[in-house]
Order: sequence, then C-alpha cells, then structure tokens
Amino acid sequence: MARHLSSIGWEVRALCRSPPGIRDARLSHTPFDLASTSTPGALEGADALVHAAYDFSYRHWSDIERVNVDGSRRLLTAAQTAGVSRVVCVSTVAAFPGARSLYGRAKLEIERLTIDMGGAVIRPGLVWGPQGAAMFGALRGAIERLPVVPLVVPANLSVTSVYEDDLALFLERLLAGWPDGSGQVFVAASEEMLTFGELLRSLATQYAPNRHFVAVPWILAWLGLRTLEAVGATPPFPSDRLLSLVNTDGDPLARATGQTNIYGVDFRPFSLAWASS
Repeated sequence: MARHLSSIGWEVRALCRSPPGIRDARLSHTPFDLASTSTPGALEGADALVHAAYDFSYRHWSDIERVNVDGSRRLLTAAQTAGVSRVVCVSTVAAFPGARSLYGRAKLEIERLTIDMGGAVIRPGLVWGPQGAAMFGALRGAIERLPVVPLVVPANLSVTSVYEDDLALFLERLLAGWPDGSGQVFVAASEEMLTFGELLRSLATQYAPNRHFVAVPWILAWLGLRTLEAVGATPPFPSDRLLSLVNTDGDPLARATGQTNIYGVDFRPFSLAWASS
C-alpha cells in the first residue's frame, strides 16, 4: 500500500519501529510504536492516516488490549487532534461479532474506535501476491521448509482472498473519494472463495511439488502451540492465528456496510499466475 500510494504521488510517512525496506523519494520514516504513550509530530500536516499496525508478540488479552487497542485509541485521538481528515483502518475478516480469537476481538474493538470518529474500515481477505507476507507468507514458507506439511485446518474450510494490488487500488480510490466511505465497513475480497486445501495444494504445486500433507486435528496443533508459548518459546505459527483461521467468519462479504463496487475495483480470484511472470 505504501509503494502504491507513493507511486501515484502521495507523500507517504511510514509510522513503524524500523525503516521500511522501500526506496522511494516520496516515502519517509517516522519511528512509531503502538505501545508508546504519545505520537509527537508523527501526524503533523497529514491529510490521511492508514492504520494497519498490529503487534502480534503479545499472547494475553490484557497486553493485547493495552498495546493494540489502547495504542490504536491514542493514535486515532492524535489524528483527530491533528485535524487529519481521512482515517482508514485496515482490519481483517477475522474480526466479526462472536470471533473467538483474541486477534479478531482486538481488531473489532479497533474498528469500533475508527467508526466512532468517522473513519472507514477495510476488512481484507487473505492477502496474496508477489510481496505476500503475513499469513500468506507464513503458509508459503511452511510449504517450502517442511517435507511433510501438517494440515491443521480443515481442508474444506472456505477462505476469502484479495490480490495485494487490488487492495492497494481500493485504498487509493477510497481516499480519493472521501468522505463517501466515512463510517463504513468494506470487505476487500473476491466473491470467488476457495478452500484451505486448494490454497495449500496450489502453493505446493508452485513452490514444492513433492510435498505431502498430513491431516492433524486442529485442537491438538493448537494445544501444542499453546504449550510452546506457555514455556516461553516462540512457535512458528501463533496459536491465536490458528484459532482465527479455524473459527473464521462463514460469510464475511455479508457483513460489509459499504459497497466496494462503486469504486470500480475488480477483486480478482486467487491465482499463482504472477509467480511465473
């Protein structure tokens, strides 16, 4: 999103702990941490705030609430004080009423804070593409590393997805059309869903054709991850992220209050055609 906005002329100020690995004359870095108690000068002169930050290092709700929820409240309040006219929260389809994961619950609270101050919320599906990181990158990395891949999520679980360029384009047009999207929740995802099994096998075909998959009951995998976390170890995949995958929203598109089609963005279905280009 930072690359895209800077490429079309926005002056992008990256608020993050470390400088982003992006070389662009229109992109600068301002040190920022959600756990910080203030944001001195970080939002001065800004026309828009895109809040996509989340610290996954915390495991307990009290810490998640203190850093991610309260940190977001401080950031949004600072934006309001600085007169930032356009505020967009990049959330997740894991955020919905009844979500069992701490991640989903926290994001839902952050969404509420954003809407209350007149901002807009984007809930992307699984973000995929050449730059794919986060969940997509973790899945691809596991397939590349492991000779036998444990299938801990039901293979027939439906997954929504969004191509990274389509997400960036939608953000651009949402900001350009402001304030039409103010107070709305948008779901940025293809209407064509795929199963988790199809996703993994597609990744394996592209990156590791000889990989084998072994079904493992998700509760056993979750307990194993929780045990590692309890003894202070850092598992390859957080237990709460597994919980958010297994207890996914069955129909995230139906929860949108804003219509994405009016922005002229076609959210293409999942494909690995870019990998060979």
